[in-house]
Amino acid sequence: MNRSRPTTTRHYELILLEDGPRGTRRIEFEALGPDSALFRAEKECRGREAELFEDGRSLGRIKCASDGGYWLLTPAAAVRSAA
Repeated sequence: MNRSRPTTTRHYELILLEDGPRGTRRIEFEALGPDSALFRAEKECRGREAELFEDGRSLGRIKCASDGGYWLLTPAAAVRSAA
């Protein structure tokens, strides 16, 4: 079975929902897919909540545990209904 990885990248936007004087922060980057985007997000999010977008479409809110190792996910549909 051929399980080749995609060769085209997608545009991702990570919006860090921070408290305090810094407010929200937007990080834009390219990645091969959502799994690669989560690896990038892990470096930025440690213990903070963020919303992840792929090509302008919300994938949902994410929060990486401050000690790493797992994610707390809120699907995009739940984020929209809470707004």
